[in-house]
Amino acid sequence: MGYPPDPIGGGEEGCTSCSLRVSLTMSAPPPPPPLLGKKLPPVSKNKKAPAGGASLQQAISGSSSGTLPTVRAANFFQEKSAYGTGLSNQGATCYMNSLLQTLYLTPECRQLIYAWRRPSESAGTFSIPFQLQRLFARMQFGLVPSVETKDLTRSFGWEEGDSFDQHDVQELMKVLFDALDSTFANTKGKDGDKQQGQDTMSINNLFQGHLEDYITCQTCGQGSRRVDAFTDVPLVVRGMSSVQDALVMFNTPEILDGDNKYSCSTCGSKQDAQKGLRLVDLPPLLTLQLKRFDYDPATWRRVKLNTRMTFPMELGMAPYLATHTEGAHMYDLLSVLIHSGGAMGGHYFAYVHDVLNNQWVKVNDSQVTAITPKDIEAMYGEEEAPGKSAPLSSTNAYMLVYRRRGPSTTTESKLTTATFQIGSEDIPHDVRDEVTKENEDFMKERDEYIKRRDNLSLKVLYGSDSTVININKFQTLSDAVDHAYASLSSSGGDQPFPHARENVRLRGWNSFTQSPGDIYAEEDAKKTLDALHFHSNKQLILETREPGGEFPRPSTKIIIRAVGLDQSNEFLAPVDIVIEKTAPLSQLRTKASESMRLSGPDTCRLFRLILKGGDGAREAEEMDATKNDTSLEQLNIAEGTVIYAEEGAICSAESGIQQRFDSERFMIEIGYNRLDEKTYDNFISVDRRKPLRTLKARIAPVLECPVDTFKLCKNALSKEFKDEDMTIQEAGLFDGCTVHIAKGSPMQKGQLKASFLIHVPTVEPSLPTQGEVTTIPPPTLKPLQSLIISESQTGAELRALLLPYVKESGSSVSDPACLRVREKLGSRMGKILRTNKSLKQNLPNVKDGSELIIQVLDAPEDLQNDDMLLEVVRFRPSALRVADMLSEKAELVVPNASTAPISGLLPLLSQVSRNPQIGPSLVQVTKPMRFMLADPFCLFSLNWEVDTDRTITQSPWYMTDGDIIAYKDGAEPDWPAIVDEESDEAKEALEKRKQATTAAIATRPKEKGVKIYTQYDEGYEFMSEN
Repeated sequence: MGYPPDPIGGGEEGCTSCSLRVSLTMSAPPPPPPLLGKKLPPVSKNKKAPAGGASLQQAISGSSSGTLPTVRAANFFQEKSAYGTGLSNQGATCYMNSLLQTLYLTPECRQLIYAWRRPSESAGTFSIPFQLQRLFARMQFGLVPSVETKDLTRSFGWEEGDSFDQHDVQELMKVLFDALDSTFANTKGKDGDKQQGQDTMSINNLFQGHLEDYITCQTCGQGSRRVDAFTDVPLVVRGMSSVQDALVMFNTPEILDGDNKYSCSTCGSKQDAQKGLRLVDLPPLLTLQLKRFDYDPATWRRVKLNTRMTFPMELGMAPYLATHTEGAHMYDLLSVLIHSGGAMGGHYFAYVHDVLNNQWVKVNDSQVTAITPKDIEAMYGEEEAPGKSAPLSSTNAYMLVYRRRGPSTTTESKLTTATFQIGSEDIPHDVRDEVTKENEDFMKERDEYIKRRDNLSLKVLYGSDSTVININKFQTLSDAVDHAYASLSSSGGDQPFPHARENVRLRGWNSFTQSPGDIYAEEDAKKTLDALHFHSNKQLILETREPGGEFPRPSTKIIIRAVGLDQSNEFLAPVDIVIEKTAPLSQLRTKASESMRLSGPDTCRLFRLILKGGDGAREAEEMDATKNDTSLEQLNIAEGTVIYAEEGAICSAESGIQQRFDSERFMIEIGYNRLDEKTYDNFISVDRRKPLRTLKARIAPVLECPVDTFKLCKNALSKEFKDEDMTIQEAGLFDGCTVHIAKGSPMQKGQLKASFLIHVPTVEPSLPTQGEVTTIPPPTLKPLQSLIISESQTGAELRALLLPYVKESGSSVSDPACLRVREKLGSRMGKILRTNKSLKQNLPNVKDGSELIIQVLDAPEDLQNDDMLLEVVRFRPSALRVADMLSEKAELVVPNASTAPISGLLPLLSQVSRNPQIGPSLVQVTKPMRFMLADPFCLFSLNWEVDTDRTITQSPWYMTDGDIIAYKDGAEPDWPAIVDEESDEAKEALEKRKQATTAAIATRPKEKGVKIYTQYDEGYEFMSEN
């Protein structure tokens, strides 16, 4: 295959003067600068923290040796955000970053952390307050756009893998505050005594208030009261529209009456009472936790409530206190900690008010940006609109932090910073010195990086001599001439350069045509190389003149290269056309027609190449007749441009040149194996826009077999390509990939191979005795046959196809309507294939290799499209068992299931029970998980009082074919209640039952709680050494 000359020619002006060529290239990307700080290496078991005389860096790193330079991305040297410093995410530490940013931007917290003093330099690596000091100091005075938190998490006693565990930000806040207060209380001076003032420091004092847990008898007014501390106020979200409503609900007492009356010691009897919580005093920083994570008893799943809940920018707390007390109760919103995601995981970020700069910012790991009040309002959550099908946004406020105004603070002056002017003098001197040194190193590295980034390398050629100069792209063209001139002058040894500085100039050079290019005007001499668009691989020529003479004048003519196609669709040798640069396109047509011996300019089609897309693909673009009067200069056709010419009507539909370039653009090479071989050492070139049948047709002659005797697969383990009308590109094949050739007749599009299993009913077990664990054995599924079927086959057609195979298995069934075809979902039966629906319509999840189950029925069945088949089991709480007998299991057909309310099931279940005493009004129903049938104790905790107005296909059930529904007699007593009245033997049997069923409960693994260890915890030294 022949290839055309390089189509992307740099069109530049030309002359034939003796010149000096300068090759301009940008230097390779500079090596990244070294790390500013020290990375904490692991401490060996025999290595203790450095002694008191060690340097600060040694105390931080645990090593006296320097660290190796670390690879830096270019964005490490970007300008720090005007709104603050970000925090790097170590893996899943967004929850921690949100809390740390909130603490940092809270003046009281930052001042408290800065006020702590470590007793010695050795108490650094594993000290949480010290690492927070370093972190906050870097955030406040450092120059880097984002700061690492690895030193801090190491002081927590965390290993690297702990940073990939997701946790709750509220839980972290409590654990971190306790760890800090523990360190404050245990900090000792060099003499071993506790340091004056530091043992009374407490971050909990900033966030901790008190509430009263009370019970009050409504008869005598007496009761019990207990005052507890709190660091956050949990507020119910479900059913609430605002934080104010939730605070009212928080203070609303519970009425203890009926069977739940309070045993009053004063009255000497059970009395109605009020039980509740009330706020006694509030902290300077008030945290409200919105309880968006809830539990759905109907599905046994944790859920997130994304409903709308407003919160104010200013919150008056006086109405929510137990009694009016002295002091200020007006709070301003300080931080909104936001969770985006679901109940099982997500992402945290925060909106925080930078009090000292009076600016609201969004802190999202390493990004810190400004926000507006509308952004804050968007975190209320979305309104639930009637008929809205799209789910609510999962990004909303989860925790709110409010800051108390001072006693005399007015609305206008509430943002004053007079009390909190936190400067570098507030930071311990060693931390301040460290940040100063890091800033100096950062600026030095940044300057070196910028210098390397902006450096251009110029290769200067003059005669047989050459030299390389380096120049910043923001220096001027005149500076570039000075550098080149000085370098060449010094390379000549004792021989001076033959021309004075004023007699040389730089000019463009066309490497393609090996001719001079752009001439720069006198005013360009003061422009920077960047402004003149000097770029990588651009070449220059240094022209000279005699004293008092003129530089060579540019030629008005240019050379254009024309290329055509021969009869074999191969490119011909290029033809040079000399033409005036201001000539119209029509003149170029005439010259090209003459040079390439075409019929004439009216039938001379001209094309030039453009780059298409981001993959560097080339496409031939035709220059139409409307541009005939446009000059070549205006069309950007310059020296060295390559054009392609062919015979034909201008802008007609078909073009050999366009087809040729399209073919090259889309041509890929694919490897394949021969039949019965495992090596892929055969290759074929094919247009990726062609269908797969074209690829098979090209391969068949090499294999010496017809196309209908082999299959085309993506690899040896994958399914075959059945849709041969699919393009090679749609099949996911690319240049350099391989395909696998396998023997056998290929399947057609819409066909699939499925395995059929015949359902053998379970043998009825004996009735269990009380106290024994009895489970229902699963049905036996016996392999029947593997068949190639079609997605378009209806239930009736598939049953007719299967009938002979079912008869061969020993069944006496003769009517295809007595066969029920169902999809297999794990170990249970799922949806049923309806009579008049196709496999694709009814069971869209059935694919190649799927398993389908055949049930043999006693009578013909014709389920309608909206009917639903459910498996029904009866729960007998008095016997503490679930449908152990087949007589207590049933299949229930629910007509019009999409609109059937749960209440419509009650009469049907009453009939299923075969007990006239269990009327519809006594039937209670729930949807259990299948594993619960092995443990009746699970069924007691389910919600049996369901909303019977909901349809069975809606929340919370979402029923489909094959789901289980459990019912019970509402009048039947629970067995545990009966046992309370029974003998010790019965109680013992119940306890054995509980123990025996524990192993059968399918439980979700417990979540890992967040833990922070301090250096004063038992065993912490061992952890730090590992």
